[in-house]
Amino acid sequence: FLAHEPLLAKFREQKAFLKKIRRAVGRHEKKEAKRLDARRPVYKLDHLIRERYPTFVDALRDLDDALSLVHLFSQVASSKLVPPTRVQACARLASEFQAYVARTRSLRKVFISIKGFYYQAEIQGVTLTWVVPHDFAQQTSADVDYRVMLSFLELY
Repeated sequence: FLAHEPLLAKFREQKAFLKKIRRAVGRHEKKEAKRLDARRPVYKLDHLIRERYPTFVDALRDLDDALSLVHLFSQVASSKLVPPTRVQACARLASEFQAYVARTRSLRKVFISIKGFYYQAEIQGVTLTWVVPHDFAQQTSADVDYRVMLSFLELY
């Protein structure tokens, strides 16, 4: 089953690619490293998404965590761990979703807690609940594994 997964082949390609870049950087060949970086292998997750969520309602049922994560990253200060393009994309997605909820008048409940604002909306018969953190300056912490969070963000 997993032997035929195209994503695993892309991960192997990426591992070999990173070795080539490390070798070029170790030899102080900056032009070669930049040329290699421009040819970075690209992988797509669309086949996994279609397999995991065959219908739109299935995707809506699992949207709670994605919305909370997108709203969290929309307020995180960009750093070397979190690129500014990701923060901007999350801010854009969060504002677009909030505009959709407002336009369709699907917001049902709001609750304020110490974690942030809890929102609940009903979209196409599915109840969604997500958290928007308070507007304090969120600092990146060293004890959080941002690689895992960024991979989930990429999936969502």
